[in-house]
Amino acid sequence: MFNKKNFLLINISILTLLSISSSAFAIDEKQAAENPKPASASVYNLGLKSYEQGDVTSAISFFKRAVDLDPNFIDAYYNLGAIYKKQKNYVEAISSLQKAVDLNPKDEDAKYELAYCYMEEKNYEKAKKYYSTISITFPKYSEVAKNITLIDQYLAGSEQQRILANTQKPEAGLDISQAQILADTLVEEKEAPKKKHENLLVNALTKSSRENLKEPIKIISDTFNGPTGIAKDSKNNIYVANFVKDSIERIRTDGTKEIFLDKVGLLGPVGLAIDEDDNIYVANYNGNSIVRITQDREVIVLVDKITRPYYLFYDKRVNKLFATVQGNDSLIEIDTRNIGKLPITFR
Repeated sequence: MFNKKNFLLINISILTLLSISSSAFAIDEKQAAENPKPASASVYNLGLKSYEQGDVTSAISFFKRAVDLDPNFIDAYYNLGAIYKKQKNYVEAISSLQKAVDLNPKDEDAKYELAYCYMEEKNYEKAKKYYSTISITFPKYSEVAKNITLIDQYLAGSEQQRILANTQKPEAGLDISQAQILADTLVEEKEAPKKKHENLLVNALTKSSRENLKEPIKIISDTFNGPTGIAKDSKNNIYVANFVKDSIERIRTDGTKEIFLDKVGLLGPVGLAIDEDDNIYVANYNGNSIVRITQDREVIVLVDKITRPYYLFYDKRVNKLFATVQGNDSLIEIDTRNIGKLPITFR
């Protein structure tokens, strides 16, 4: 029997469905209006079966046929949008999810996914429009609130940059981008074409010019590309993660600067930490992983499929690495003495 509501999970690797209602439709006027036509329901179920079997192409065809037979079939539109989102085809995802939202403006799951797709397309006004209609009881409301804040910061920064561009002419060597938003930099495809990530970093940074800094503050280096994490080894060398360039730079005690690692094993590095053997741990925000890099530049993946790891801290007393994870708002603990077993504890 066809059940409501069958949402496809976005994580295609596990090939499961979100929770499906165990009860059939109640026969009343309200639900009768929402029931799909029998023919479209049958085709829709074939789409679900195809998706479970890993045949995404057939699933798309069946869901499309289902909405052809019943243009008001909300779940079919939603699942089409979910698949297109997973494929990063945000234009098609928006088209399908918009239909689902138009048909049922109270569907907060659909609004959440639609807003996300609009963010990926850099249509921040539309993204905010749909995020703002989601209630605080929504399970992922913490992510909604973070994204609304980020959008507001981006829009405010863009407006300030526009005003500056219209009223000031930059002097030689002077950076006037007083509201340079990190989110805009991180998703700039010209700099990093693979930087389409699920959530923009929840930070807005301003870049100070040299003229604004006075003693006892001094600039060690100002040629990074989206600098994020920082750590120091036992020899007092400083390591800095370059988010935009997918690299880690090392500043030696004599002030010389070099690329320690470039792109290999790195995808949106944020947090850095160093253990007693000077191994470097990196939180790959866009790569959804945490890696360890030896001084010989050997890269080992410690944790894979962890959504948006952020800050790292290494406790040398107990040989354990701690990491904050934005994807599920958690703190995890990793016993680095048992790397092969990947012992992870969520806190």
